[in-house]
Amino acid sequence: MPACGWLVIAACLAWAAGVSPLAMATEPAPADVVVEAIPPPVPEEWEAEFDTAGASCTGCTGTESAGRGGRFHVDYDDGFAILPNDPDAMPFSLRIRNQNMFRYDGFSRAEPSWTDSAGNTIPINNSNYFGIPRGRLIFSGDVLLPRLSYLLNIDYNSVTSQPIGFRAFWLSYRFSKALELYVGQSKVPGSREWIESAFAPLQSADRTMATTFFRPSLSQGVWLMGEPLDSLYYHAMMANGFNTLNLLPEELNNRFAWSGSAWWEPWGEFGRGYSDLQYHEQAVVRLGGSYTFALGSGSQSASDAVENSPVRLSDGTIITTPGALGPGVTLLSYDISLAAIDWAWKYRGFGLSSEIYFQDLLNFVGTGPLPITATSAFGGFVKGGYFVVPRETELYARTSYVTGAYGSGYELGGGFNQFFLPGKDNLFFTCDAAWLQSSPAGQNRTGFVAGQTGLLVRAQIVAAF
Repeated sequence: MPACGWLVIAACLAWAAGVSPLAMATEPAPADVVVEAIPPPVPEEWEAEFDTAGASCTGCTGTESAGRGGRFHVDYDDGFAILPNDPDAMPFSLRIRNQNMFRYDGFSRAEPSWTDSAGNTIPINNSNYFGIPRGRLIFSGDVLLPRLSYLLNIDYNSVTSQPIGFRAFWLSYRFSKALELYVGQSKVPGSREWIESAFAPLQSADRTMATTFFRPSLSQGVWLMGEPLDSLYYHAMMANGFNTLNLLPEELNNRFAWSGSAWWEPWGEFGRGYSDLQYHEQAVVRLGGSYTFALGSGSQSASDAVENSPVRLSDGTIITTPGALGPGVTLLSYDISLAAIDWAWKYRGFGLSSEIYFQDLLNFVGTGPLPITATSAFGGFVKGGYFVVPRETELYARTSYVTGAYGSGYELGGGFNQFFLPGKDNLFFTCDAAWLQSSPAGQNRTGFVAGQTGLLVRAQIVAAF
């Protein structure tokens, strides 16, 4: 383990023992230094000055747009917001939000290399670095019509060769509680843990190894969401492909991917993430399932495309690697079927969850004869946590597993979350350690690298506002 990794583990243990840098006393100022206090502005004077300045603004779109009595007001509403005073008469609004994830990543290998199914020997490298795996600048609001909404999510990171990209963008129209129509780019909804935000409390520093291996990626398409019955939700999408983000139109085939997910919360609102940050006094449960089918998948997005996770064989080999399925043959086309079932439970600080995956890769067509025409993989995760300090400090553990005809791999990990705003996930620290055995997953945002065997340590702080 790199020296910095041991320092991070020591810092995490100290944090868990209650030594928080936010609670450290500041150094008193020297006695001979005189500090002149500046009184805060009087609210009435500030408001009068604002109204006067607004009324005299020659660059505004009419005096109605300024001041407290105009058409808009500025507020904080799930982000910094410019909101209309009368949404029906003026259906325009803007919210600006920011999400940041700053992480230490350290990996100590137990094996020097691994061999993929094409016979390539690939070195396993140690890692020891600070990075920003995810940062998001999000613009959203209503536009033109009272029920027409928009979103633009700009992604920035320091772990790929594309430091800035578009994570999501869409227009949506809300017909009713049961039906909202979206067009644009977003997640192909093939997994519950994938649908959950990476900035939510996941009882891990990131999504599990199994989810990283099986899940779809982002795509352009059309999708529907809604709540047709009380506590029953759905998300259905017709997309360009399973993981075709950033591919040019001529690189796409003429078949869409179809994906859907549904879930039921029969005992009440489950809440965001897997941790019982809400501290439910009554038990809540979520039951769900997802299914994705893509015909004729061929070209895949580059690994540096935003949140892309390439389709791999169960040993970690990218399926379109030359020779992966047979000597001298490259896979050109295949169908993919992914089914998942999930459940989760929360009660008085306890949070337990699991998701099981069933993947079939079918109808192989290559540049030459192939020894097989299909292969399957199976896997999933189980994880759980408990708040030793309600709404503030959570200890958790997890395991995930992938197996198939080409090999098997697993992770076994645990750690703790410290939430600095009790009951809220806007600002929290995670310290996580996991043993990886022959990881079949590889995705640059998560810290997983295909073929890894060894100890992975991640420590991160998440801020969203």
